[in-house]
Amino acid sequence: GRHNGTTRCSLTCLSVRTFAADTKMSEFLWSLKNGDLDQVKDCVEQKGLDVNASIDGRPPLHHAADYGQVDVLEYLIEKGADVNAKDKYGISALLAAIWEGHTACVKLMVEKGASKQGTTPEGQSYLEAAEKQEIRDLLH
Repeated sequence: GRHNGTTRCSLTCLSVRTFAADTKMSEFLWSLKNGDLDQVKDCVEQKGLDVNASIDGRPPLHHAADYGQVDVLEYLIEKGADVNAKDKYGISALLAAIWEGHTACVKLMVEKGASKQGTTPEGQSYLEAAEKQEIRDLLH
């Protein structure tokens, strides 16, 4: 029974570390959705979070695009976020912004090299998926 204490400690330490990582990720997710650029910068620059790391199956860019956070998008792209990455549903950040009608986000991602040639999971082109005319104009 001499080694039981060590094993128990290892498991406890591991779960504490995992919890800390989860907390860091939820803080990051909150700042992405709410457009808190200072907190996003802190998470990336001070806490070392990866701009391409998946959070709930979606890259940070997708969460920012969903909520129309153009400043956060620009920062993530500057820091090396992949503008053409797909989430677990096969959706790009550009498509997320198209669906949500975030014109400024669409414009920024297209300027930063996001592919306009993608399709939705249902097979529609991005142009067909866009409801707003100003977004359609950006996709031509």
